[in-house]
Formats: sequence, C-alpha cells, structure tokens
Amino acid sequence: MIRSSASWRTGWFLSGLVMLGLCGCGRPENIGRVSGQVTLDGAPLEGALVQFEPLAGNSPSGGLTDAAGKYSLTYTREIKGAEIGEHRVIITTQNGGDPDASPPIPKSPERLPARYNRKSELRAKVETGTNMLDFKLESGNEAKGKAS
Repeated sequence: MIRSSASWRTGWFLSGLVMLGLCGCGRPENIGRVSGQVTLDGAPLEGALVQFEPLAGNSPSGGLTDAAGKYSLTYTREIKGAEIGEHRVIITTQNGGDPDASPPIPKSPERLPARYNRKSELRAKVETGTNMLDFKLESGNEAKGKAS
C-alpha cells in the first residue's frame, strides 16, 4: 500500500500534538512567571515563604526567599509562576522544623507582623508574561507592606 506524503505528514503532526499533550510540555495559558524581592525594614528577608493565593482561581503558588530576599514562584513541580489575576499574598517566616532532617531543621518563630501572614493585607496582580513583584515590609505597627 502506498501512502501519499500529505497523509504521512499529517499523521506525524497529529502524533506530535498528542505527545506534547501527554508529556505536559506545554505551558498553561493562565500562568504568568512571578519573581521579586522581599525586604523587611529595608534589608533582604531570607528564609521567608511567599505564597500567592488566587482570589478567583484554583491553586496557590509559592517560593522561598534566598539570602538576598529574592524569590521565584512555583505553580506545580513542573510549572513556574502563578495563575493570572488578583492574589492575596502571604509572607511568613514561621517554620515548624524537622528534627529528622539531615541536618535537623529547628523550629523558628514568626518574625513578621500578622498583617503579612495570618491576616494578610497584601495583594498583587499577576499578568501574562513575566511579573517582577517586590514586597517592602515594615516591622512597625502602623507601617504596611506594598507590592511594587
């Protein structure tokens, strides 16, 4: 049986599309990349968990700050970013610890005011593409953090 070259190419093209769908190689259209820096009283905040919870969406995204206060959000293990739209942002330094880790991770108390974590007042908008969102937190009672 002889096949036409057009049907052969169409078959390979469709097989390729199916394989892309199965491997999850495509990036969801409703996800934007998010990174930035968190500071507390002007100094980089290391070891803080930054979590974006969509106000009208499905899954939160999170990331940890490094020694320079820099973070990058992860949506799933394979996908970096956060859902497009408005988010409640929670930033916390509290850590439950893990005595079984090697080396053991000690518990750490919350160093931030509740307005940044349990009762977070922080909001951010994630847009298509790359989003650079910095959070300048202040430890005083009257000061408020802000995404810039």
